[in-house]
Amino acid sequence: MHKGLGAARAGRPRRFLAALAVAAVALLALLAAGCKDDANKDKTPVPGQTQSPSVSGTVSIEGSSTVQPFTIDLIDAFQNAYPDVKVNPPSGLGSGAGITAFINKEVDIAQASRQIKDDEVTQANAGGLNPFETHILDDALAIVVHPDNPVTQLTFEQVAKIFAGEISDWSEVGGSAGKITVYTRNEESGSFAYMEEDVIQKALGKNAVYSADINKQANAPAGLTAVSNDPAGIFYAGLGNIDEIPAGSVKTVKVAKDAASPYFEPSKETVKSKDYPIARGLYYYTDRDPQTSSNPAVTAFINSALSAEGQAIGENLGFIAIK
Repeated sequence: MHKGLGAARAGRPRRFLAALAVAAVALLALLAAGCKDDANKDKTPVPGQTQSPSVSGTVSIEGSSTVQPFTIDLIDAFQNAYPDVKVNPPSGLGSGAGITAFINKEVDIAQASRQIKDDEVTQANAGGLNPFETHILDDALAIVVHPDNPVTQLTFEQVAKIFAGEISDWSEVGGSAGKITVYTRNEESGSFAYMEEDVIQKALGKNAVYSADINKQANAPAGLTAVSNDPAGIFYAGLGNIDEIPAGSVKTVKVAKDAASPYFEPSKETVKSKDYPIARGLYYYTDRDPQTSSNPAVTAFINSALSAEGQAIGENLGFIAIK
């Protein structure tokens, strides 16, 4: 009897240890599966990843020609990572045109080189949209002249007066005598609005406007090309647009905050240091926070723009990363 009890007790630990081993293996398997699920949960790959995420759908974009080079290069990288997403590329019709297309529900994303206006928000709200602003990059608005123009620097106020028509001869700013030919973007452009509101009116007063004698251009490359063929010309363009025409076609002038301040070239460093006075943000506008969008392709695209690789794409084009 004692032998039998002893034998039962001797067998009990062996059975217990075997069961414990089986349970441990099962627990490890469950933990491994859980870790794998957590690693994959809400994972949004950035452009360039070799593993394709399970996102599909369509994204349509329209707007700023300043933002255009960035969006086009981002689309190329994005579609490598998201082959099941179709992105309809923008035409670069201008910030105003992009925002209007967004308000009319013709596109998912408006790309803009200016912030959306209050009346545009009101129009969007009336159509059931809740515009959400995503700041994607920063940019400097470069002031460019013909390479043969001897003028190499201007103050912020001189820039404003030239585009407002208060300075009309190059001799007034240290150049050779001759009428200044002013080239601008058209009214659909965010750059057009930024120059009037944040340069002309900031320097000369809220009632100041563009000169009546300006030559409006459909996009930034057109304006840059016009100045490259006109020794008397002046224009403004985002840093990302400068590389869209042959090197040396135009000359970028330095700009100072005022006559007592140093002059600076527009660059990543001078924008970040706030030394260059004509700088601005670049934006994507979507309906609601893209992180809560009903279109996962829109969420993925916005996340890609803000990813490390997306920001690097912007910097490679001359824009300034915000992250």
